[in-house]
Amino acid sequence: MDDGSGADVRVLHVDDEPSLTDLVSIYLEREAGDVDLSVSTSNSGADALERLRQERVDCVVSDYDMPDIDGLEFLRAVRSEHPDLPFILFTGKGSEEVARDAFRVGATDYMQKDTGTDQYTVLANRVVNAVSQYRAKAASERYGTAIEVLDSGVYSLDSLGRFTSADGVFCELTGYDREAIIGREFADLAAESDDEIRAAFERVIAPDAPDTERFETVLSPGPAYPHDDDLLCEGHLALRPTEDDDPAVIGTLQDVTERRRRRNRLRYETRLKDAVLDTSTSLMSAETDEIGTKIEWTLQSVGEVADLDRCSVYLYDDETNVAARMHDWRGGDRCEHPERVALEDARWLLERLHRFENVRLHRVSDLPPDASDTKRVLTDVETGGFVAVPMVSKWALVGFVVFDVVETSRSWTDTEVDLLRSVGNNITHTLARQRRERELQRQNDRLEEFASVVSHDLRNPLNVAKGFVELAREEEDVAYLGRALDGVTRMDTLLNDVLTLARQGRTVGETHSIAIEDVAERAWKAVDTGDDAVFIIEDGLGSTQADQGRLQQAFENLFRNAVEHGAPCRDPGDASADGASERAAGASDAATADGSPADSSGTEPATHESAATSASDELIVRVGPTETGFYVADDGPGIPADERDAVFEHGHTTSASGTGFGLSIVESIVEAHGWDIEVTAPEPDLGGARFEFDIGGVRSEVEPRFSLSDD
Repeated sequence: MDDGSGADVRVLHVDDEPSLTDLVSIYLEREAGDVDLSVSTSNSGADALERLRQERVDCVVSDYDMPDIDGLEFLRAVRSEHPDLPFILFTGKGSEEVARDAFRVGATDYMQKDTGTDQYTVLANRVVNAVSQYRAKAASERYGTAIEVLDSGVYSLDSLGRFTSADGVFCELTGYDREAIIGREFADLAAESDDEIRAAFERVIAPDAPDTERFETVLSPGPAYPHDDDLLCEGHLALRPTEDDDPAVIGTLQDVTERRRRRNRLRYETRLKDAVLDTSTSLMSAETDEIGTKIEWTLQSVGEVADLDRCSVYLYDDETNVAARMHDWRGGDRCEHPERVALEDARWLLERLHRFENVRLHRVSDLPPDASDTKRVLTDVETGGFVAVPMVSKWALVGFVVFDVVETSRSWTDTEVDLLRSVGNNITHTLARQRRERELQRQNDRLEEFASVVSHDLRNPLNVAKGFVELAREEEDVAYLGRALDGVTRMDTLLNDVLTLARQGRTVGETHSIAIEDVAERAWKAVDTGDDAVFIIEDGLGSTQADQGRLQQAFENLFRNAVEHGAPCRDPGDASADGASERAAGASDAATADGSPADSSGTEPATHESAATSASDELIVRVGPTETGFYVADDGPGIPADERDAVFEHGHTTSASGTGFGLSIVESIVEAHGWDIEVTAPEPDLGGARFEFDIGGVRSEVEPRFSLSDD
């Protein structure tokens, strides 16, 4: 029934607060602009459902928290009777869960109540837009129905179900010539079972038959059928009177293959939307230490719903122009995506990602001739159709996500690609949040370390200095001041190391391609190594991207550590008897990190020299290449195997003069570059300490230079 109103748009506002419904009604009618909008109100869901049965309503605006039934229950009831009616949930109880459930049930829009009257202008706009889209869709469906009728093939059957005529549309639709089917039973065209056609025909010619009979079947198409897939048809049969009273049937036939395809596509896209929504909620709530697991679960969930074979997350380094695979998922026993993709190996692909474009290919063979490098990379891992979406932070490409199928082609709709882009965006934001939380935790750790030194480590030398100053004053003996100065010097050393660690943290500034050998030589010259130290640099160290000043400081600390914690101990018996074990335990300590130049007694580097040629009382320090980086080794007392994991801990030292922060600073510099460092077994010809730098990998547990940030 109509309420008699002549308004263009009629809104039913449902809220259990009468004063609010009156206020909203006034503002909606006033803020609707040129649209003639009228609002009727209801204070309960049950009353609103009855109003919907009695009145014409173009849009429902409903609260969530109501006494009889809540907004979601009311929405379900509305959808059971009005599947497409615009419905806006306008509620003060806003949360991600409520919004997600509302959209799942079928809400058109969701808006959270706010303070002020500007919100009603927004609400009015959303109402008008929702009604406009609803009416446009309804008109399109009516037009589409008319087109379907126009595209229907028409035919007639005799009393035995044989063709007596068929028009051109029927022949074009099925791919048969008219002459080939006249006199043939319609049921013979069925591709599988002919039961549907025969049953519909028998019902329509039976006594007291209905006016029309509908059937749906898969036909075996004729030789002129232009498509490869099955022909799914919907038909209608009706009894046609004849002069001799023999039953005859006239029918129509429509190709509903595309309709089924659209229906299946809509169902699939709905499932994919739900998967993207669920995984985004999971990523947003993930703790820092479980983000990697949640990302891989996201890839698996989306991959399974989208019927993909592989999904991979790559982080991109714009300094080396290399992308490293950080997370992935594979269905079955599929081969892996490449671990690394360099710009020169896939320039066509990476250039488009740098422009923040979504890249989609139905098949690898669709690549243009100038993309031969990209085609080679994709072919090597058996890629068929694929989508790659960029990960963007602070207007820069920081990575990308690849979704693909193996060997076969795949068509990608705009909606599908947009949803996969949303997955990439969610992963980008999650990794950025992880980076910020890790950095905050590191800052807190440095503050705690600093507080620990101030409250504990500085207390002892402070007490020493204070005690000897008091003795000097009480006994009027300035000799005590020298002992006090030792305590002050110790405090100065501690403060220098702690401030170095606190100020520099675990980040690096601008990096450049530097020769490792040159940096090592400069570091050796900057350290006071005395007269009995020999420096050896092996060939093949090569170059790397690094912050030169920070890397030089790491070398300096390792060289000081070698010099200060042990003259070489050639005789194993002597090493155990006269304190070599104490030096081994103290080998984790290094001198201050102030980078002061060596004095005139500093030893010049002796490069490419054999250790066998050095004198037995000389300390040998050697730098050489490894498969994934380089090492620094010496022939001092070494580090016991059970203490190698602890040497980088802050304050780990047994040296009376060391602070225990030297190797901690080295580790922070290494991690800031995205590298790794560990204490390994000693060199066979040296037998001392050996520190190995791995600069060839990007580790997910340590933020690399190209980590995400949107702060």
